[in-house]
Amino acid sequence: MQVQGYLRCALILFFMVMKAGLILAVFMHLNWERFAVKLLLFIPPIAILIFITLMNIEAGYVFINRYL
Repeated sequence: MQVQGYLRCALILFFMVMKAGLILAVFMHLNWERFAVKLLLFIPPIAILIFITLMNIEAGYVFINRYL
């Protein structure tokens, strides 16, 4: 299909996350666990991703200000 660039990276990441979710749900039996256990497993990675995104935005801002 000749998918390249950002779309290719986005698709790879999307399918990696879907595969990881399937592994967690089926092989680690998280489908049948309580909601609290799911929150303990999923909240820290989501928080880390949010912090990484915020740092990336701030780094871009600093880079632009230094360039100007």
